Amino acid sequence: MLNENRIALSSVRLEQAKEDLETASENLSAGRYKAANNRAYYAVFTAIRAVLALDAVDFKKHGSVINYFSKNYIRTGMVDEEFEMIVRVASKSRKRSDYEDYYKPAKEEVEDNIDGADKLLAAIERLIEVRLEVESVQECPELCSVQPDCEQAEESVEDEEDMEQ
Repeated sequence: MLNENRIALSSVRLEQAKEDLETASENLSAGRYKAANNRAYYAVFTAIRAVLALDAVDFKKHGSVINYFSKNYIRTGMVDEEFEMIVRVASKSRKRSDYEDYYKPAKEEVEDNIDGADKLLAAIERLIEVRLEVESVQECPELCSVQPDCEQAEESVEDEEDMEQ
């Protein structure tokens, strides 16, 4: 059962991720590629932390956050494997952009990072939405008799159970 605090924290983090993605796009348009890489990465990182909030898990190190997400969501099939590379590339680009004085990212690299962040954010939004639907059905199965969308929510539960197997 998810408590309201975890759901609220997840929501705040998801909104921050969206804002970071928007800022990344603005930086790209302005030709600030290093800053765009930074914000694209933080859109990815913060979206991942939105999922972890629902698990009541957090870490001090970025690598630990990414490894937890990879182990518990990507490798279990809950999130598509393509996102593993998107996360790793965004992380590497951000580190180079933030710490290498003479590094100049190509526009295409930044566009790819922003596109990847956008895809990951959409996948995480859907993951969270489905998870909240599943949790609400599991908490109140008696509501199914009065809710018109119950059949769809039950299918989500079955789909998620299939993913776990």
